[in-house]
Amino acid sequence: MSGRTMITGMIAAVGFVLSAPAVLANRPIGTTITGTVTAVSGTEWLTVDGRMYRVKAGSAAAAALPQVRPGEVVDVTLDGAPTTSASEVIAVSPHSGG
Repeated sequence: MSGRTMITGMIAAVGFVLSAPAVLANRPIGTTITGTVTAVSGTEWLTVDGRMYRVKAGSAAAAALPQVRPGEVVDVTLDGAPTTSASEVIAVSPHSGG
């Protein structure tokens, strides 16, 4: 391997390592679940597949909730694990795909 090729490879590796934190920072927090909306209760609660989730005040989910209707298949992003009642919905969007 020539010296020039080695330096180019090292520069590429350093660039990759330095870009990793930015990529990780753009990942959604918590867990995303997909399901059918079974109820919307005001601006505070969303029921998906029969399970109620609290919507975080001031979140993207709170802004989107008025457009969400029962029967829609949605992707719901929680700020924590879906198994804990402390988790809140921070994003909701129509599910795309099959």
